[in-house]
Amino acid sequence: MTEPADDLSEAVVLHLKRYPSSNDEEFLARFSSAATREAVRAILDETMHVRVEWGQKSLAEIGDEVRDAMRDRHPELSHTALHQLGNYYTYLVK
Repeated sequence: MTEPADDLSEAVVLHLKRYPSSNDEEFLARFSSAATREAVRAILDETMHVRVEWGQKSLAEIGDEVRDAMRDRHPELSHTALHQLGNYYTYLVK
């Protein structure tokens, strides 16, 4: 079962709401299905595998590059979800 794009965007945003702190309780209260959890995990994993040309870019520019790459791959995701994915990437690589 695939999640509607709005639900997947909401799930990504809610999952990353307090990142790096856990938001499991609130997330599971809203998105209890294993399919949603797996879809969010797949998006997060994909985000971390975006190839970035580091060069002399700032961390913010790299986050923007990751956000744009994920927007190209997943145009159905909301601006907020894509922004959160860029922040997630930069937090993990800083």
